[in-house]
Amino acid sequence: MIEASVGAVPGLVPAFVITTLLLAVPVGLITKSRGCSAVLPVLFTTALAGVLTVTLMPGLRGAEESSGTCDRGLPSTAFLASESAQLNVLLFVPLCFLAVLLFRRPVVVLAGTVLLTSGIELAQGHLPLGRACSYDDVKANALGGIIGLALGCLGRYVFPRNGRRRSPFTRRDTSWGLGAVVASTCAVATAFPATLTIEDYEATTYRSKAAFGNTDEMRQWFAGTVTKLLGAQANGSTAIHKPQNSRQQWLLRADTDRGSVVATWPDRKLMELSTISHQRAAGAPSPSRPLPDAELRKSAERFARTWFPTETADADARFDHPRNDPDTRLLSYRHYDHGVMTPMRIDIVVSTAGRVTGLTTKALPGTRRTHEPTAAPVPPQPT
Repeated sequence: MIEASVGAVPGLVPAFVITTLLLAVPVGLITKSRGCSAVLPVLFTTALAGVLTVTLMPGLRGAEESSGTCDRGLPSTAFLASESAQLNVLLFVPLCFLAVLLFRRPVVVLAGTVLLTSGIELAQGHLPLGRACSYDDVKANALGGIIGLALGCLGRYVFPRNGRRRSPFTRRDTSWGLGAVVASTCAVATAFPATLTIEDYEATTYRSKAAFGNTDEMRQWFAGTVTKLLGAQANGSTAIHKPQNSRQQWLLRADTDRGSVVATWPDRKLMELSTISHQRAAGAPSPSRPLPDAELRKSAERFARTWFPTETADADARFDHPRNDPDTRLLSYRHYDHGVMTPMRIDIVVSTAGRVTGLTTKALPGTRRTHEPTAAPVPPQPT
């Protein structure tokens, strides 16, 4: 919550000043007109303006945050290990401290704190503010409110107004305050699940990492794959398309000056290969001593066993001479199920010099064949 505000510091300070003027100035004038001191009301209003500005000012990621959801948060007090949660605790300390000194009803102030922090999180969950609703923020703000409330009670007891020390908790405050706390807690417990979709972001993140693995590992594997297929001298860029959900794979594509490679992650499937640096130029004479077809087929089969050991194990292979390119050979794999040909297909192109120069695949087991990005692609990076 505060982290997003820190990123918007250029607009945060003017917004805080304007909000403070709109709230504190009228409160100070009204208090003065009644012949009372305006110090505490102005300070309290300034603290309230700070809380509202920090928590409800639209962040830089406004359009990216999904509305209608709220994070279940971490269990127990584990959230306190986060620096953001610690800042959220401090945010409500001065507000509740000043509220106790001003209103002299600590239990009612506690009920108001529950309603305020819950209302802020509900607003963050429903409005496109660029903020993420989280139960951790509610707990952190409530903890800060309790600390401020305790400090306010201690201040009232140590420095009484009329010189007589009394308990800060009166019968009226306790009875009305406890009723307000119970009512506000019930309202909050009903409002969150009734109006928001409660999600466990930590579990979702863990499942995503378990399904797709570490992105650094993914990049390293793909970079090594490109080097094996095209050589260490290949220079170009890599485009990575993020999966839309857990049932799809990352789509990895490298375009270099020596060819292109397409693969998927986390199943580490090679989908396409096309080389250009070893192909014969148009109109150039064919190699004087092409390798025998038996050697060319062995070269293509070694490639197939390396990259598709399970897909080609029980598939039917066919070795052909393409009519449109006499300097290449084509090894094709098909799979039949009870005599019916399945959509699975692997085509490996090998040059007459014995080098694999092309690959196309279709409907490999365990993959979703698509070249359309499922989400915004990551900016290209050097291979």
